[in-house]
Amino acid sequence: MDKKSEKIYADIVEEFSDMVTRLCIVHTGNFTDAEDCYQNVFFKLFNALEKGSIPNVKAWLIKVTLNECRSVLRYRLRKNTVNISEVTAAAEDKREFEMLELIYGLPPRYRDVIYLYYYEQLTIEEISSVTRTKENTVKSQLKRGREKLKGLLEE
Repeated sequence: MDKKSEKIYADIVEEFSDMVTRLCIVHTGNFTDAEDCYQNVFFKLFNALEKGSIPNVKAWLIKVTLNECRSVLRYRLRKNTVNISEVTAAAEDKREFEMLELIYGLPPRYRDVIYLYYYEQLTIEEISSVTRTKENTVKSQLKRGREKLKGLLEE
């Protein structure tokens, strides 16, 4: 990798590192699996940059991160309980931590779209592309996820 590519890689890591970390923690539910996903994502980024440029880096990173998280969860034997306090490293304040805790309590299909829409500020069209689901499905999942969050907040 030449100096220019190394600079591009370093800039991307610096800009998107927090986003990938939060997404990994929220999706996997524990810090150890999140670390593995994080490393795999940026290793794949390094390899992809060696082969050429990536047109939409943020969308590419989100797609690869979600796939890596699914892969880690699929191949690891895990307990169904999660120590959510590990998410505190990604939360900036108490309210954000509490909201992430609630979001983590949602089923994965709602958790992903809620997180991508509100935390990563992706459009419904971008979420549809990243998650490979229809736009109407994303809209339905957002609606149902909001309803579930509202129910949790009212408790």
